[in-house]
Amino acid sequence: MIPVLPTHVSGLDEILGGGIPLRSMTLLLGRTGAGKTVLAGQIAFQQAKAGKRVLILTALSESHEQLLTSLREFSFFDEAVVGDQMRFISIQTMLRNGLAGAVDAIIEIVRTENPTLVVFDGFRGVAGFANSEREVRLFLYEVRTRLALLEVTTLVTLEAMPGEESDSSALTVADGVIKLHNTLWGVRHRRHIEVQKLRAMNHLDGLHTLAITSAGIICYPRHEAVYRTVNYTVSADRAAIGLPELDEMLQGGVNRGTVTFLAGSPGAGKTLTALHYIMAGVADGEPGLFICFSESEEQLCLKAKHFGLDLRERVAREKLSLLCLAPVELEVDMFAAIVRNRVEHLGIRRLVIDSNAAVEAAILEPNRAPGFFASLMNYLRERDVTSVMTQESNAFDGGLGESLGAVLADNLIRVRSIEYQNRLYRIISILKMRQSGFDPSLREFRIEDGSIRVVPAEESGIAVMGGIAAREQRTMRRTQPDGDQ
Repeated sequence: MIPVLPTHVSGLDEILGGGIPLRSMTLLLGRTGAGKTVLAGQIAFQQAKAGKRVLILTALSESHEQLLTSLREFSFFDEAVVGDQMRFISIQTMLRNGLAGAVDAIIEIVRTENPTLVVFDGFRGVAGFANSEREVRLFLYEVRTRLALLEVTTLVTLEAMPGEESDSSALTVADGVIKLHNTLWGVRHRRHIEVQKLRAMNHLDGLHTLAITSAGIICYPRHEAVYRTVNYTVSADRAAIGLPELDEMLQGGVNRGTVTFLAGSPGAGKTLTALHYIMAGVADGEPGLFICFSESEEQLCLKAKHFGLDLRERVAREKLSLLCLAPVELEVDMFAAIVRNRVEHLGIRRLVIDSNAAVEAAILEPNRAPGFFASLMNYLRERDVTSVMTQESNAFDGGLGESLGAVLADNLIRVRSIEYQNRLYRIISILKMRQSGFDPSLREFRIEDGSIRVVPAEESGIAVMGGIAAREQRTMRRTQPDGDQ
């Protein structure tokens, strides 16, 4: 176990593998506006408020008053620790005779102040006094070594110019390099944090989402890096959907701890079916989480009320959690963090994501979606959360295309609209259940005033359902590749 200095920045310690190693020197590297000073200041204030002494050294960067003014915008700022637990000192005059002569003066200040953490803010200004890259390396090496002997942990913010993010000589000296990215994706900026190196720590690799809020920096670890294992068992117990005829087709419901993909054309009844499913679980004492991207909480409650489901009452009694998110500029790692947090802190047993397409559209990185959804679904299975994810399919043929949910889910239910003999029918069918048998027949799915139900074949008309089934079989044969029987 490596002793660490916890940053207490939300999500960052998880990415770092616990925190910043004590007595190490870590660079915060990034271009202008990436958030380096905010992150260093947030870590510094967290240490000062915990009773540790912090020393912030500046040179040729913004004045101390400007620095404090910018940090006052964040809720982590605490005026009470400034000047006592946290001291700001300019080392510009010490650097006029070169970097070599400044080392002794800096060490003397540190001996006098006796801090736990030292922050060099704006190291590019310090490096500007050097005559060569070799002199910069020697300066950092001397400072890192001598501060480590004094049991001091060091943070250095370094502005990286375009093309220099991996070429600075400072990177070779530091024990850790944390890169902050602020890049343009299409018409929007996206912020990420990356641990390029952190000696002796089992940190999470790759890019992780970062947000700058009024509370300061919040980090959202990449979900696939947080959860990589596959370690779950599927229960033989059933979770009822809440529609008796559909549960009968499912032989009692879906297996607990599985993921069900509910695909269908617009207006076919996916959301209503998902609402019945979540409320059936709540009625059985299973806390539920319903995540919606297309409707507000008010709209969702009104829709449910029309079908005899009192969502507001269940939310008020804290049996059900509703989360209505705007799909605009959604960050999937933020979304995954919200799911994990609610599952683990609210004891969620049933989950609905309505719809899965909004999450998939938010994954901007090429080829990331399969790994993300596989990781998310395995996480839910291991936590024994029985999940339903909805997705739009083509309006009339109900085709699923290459949908990831259809491939990765344990159970697949399809609802669609079919025009037959001058009438529009809603049809429901079960396409797969990995852990159970099921009724594969086509059934009419009626949404009537105040109720939804799966209709017995004899009520729809045996001839009608037989005709629809025959037409479906002919369509399937026409769309199969040559030679595929």
